[in-house]
Amino acid sequence: MTASSPPDRVRRSVTARLLALPAAASLGVLGAGCAGPPSLPAPVGADPLPSPRLRVGDRWRYLLINRYNRSTIGEASVEVLAIAPEIRLRVDPGDGRPPFEERYAEAWSVIVEGIFDSLITFETPMPLVPPGARVGTSTRSSTRYRSERSRDVLAWNQQVRATRWERVQVPAGAFDALRIERSVWFKHPDVFRYGSERTDTLWYAPQVGRWVMREWTGDFMSGGPMARAERAREDWVIWQLSAWEPAR
Repeated sequence: MTASSPPDRVRRSVTARLLALPAAASLGVLGAGCAGPPSLPAPVGADPLPSPRLRVGDRWRYLLINRYNRSTIGEASVEVLAIAPEIRLRVDPGDGRPPFEERYAEAWSVIVEGIFDSLITFETPMPLVPPGARVGTSTRSSTRYRSERSRDVLAWNQQVRATRWERVQVPAGAFDALRIERSVWFKHPDVFRYGSERTDTLWYAPQVGRWVMREWTGDFMSGGPMARAERAREDWVIWQLSAWEPAR
């Protein structure tokens, strides 16, 4: 967690996690991260998922919401700066962190990622949306990464699964989106964190060429592998599309 993070974005124990879940499930559009709406057939032309037609100047805006207490953290803006040889995006996260660039080898295999609470750089690109994804697609990937918090090179392992199509309601409207679930097992730069895991779920809508909603959280043991402590919870944040504007 960054020093500039709002004070209410705190790590929670497993007990707090269980208490928070029923309340979060009643939050309307936020409930899509829990039970979720009914599964839908893939839209025409979206099975398999087509590559987005990105252009320099494409823009998206997102509301960032704390899932623990339902408060709005801020509003993020994302803009395409380049599409070759890499896709480069300028991201102003709106959560107290300074703007940064995300980099992708292709849409959407990430090299530099800032969705979490610190900027990380992968040695090899990690898929967020598998190329040609369709319901049932599953990929496993492993690499090493560096965090802006540390000079160490650390292990990163993930599984990405396309689970189903859903109709998702966000502030920008209603969209048919492919739900993609990313499970991560990694070494945290904080040496006192052990057994770190994250879940990162995104709802990708071909209509906007990007995810219209994305939610992440994680948990870990503190004190090292021999410590007798509860697993603690990381931040729990959801991004919801509030506006989008294709380049002209």
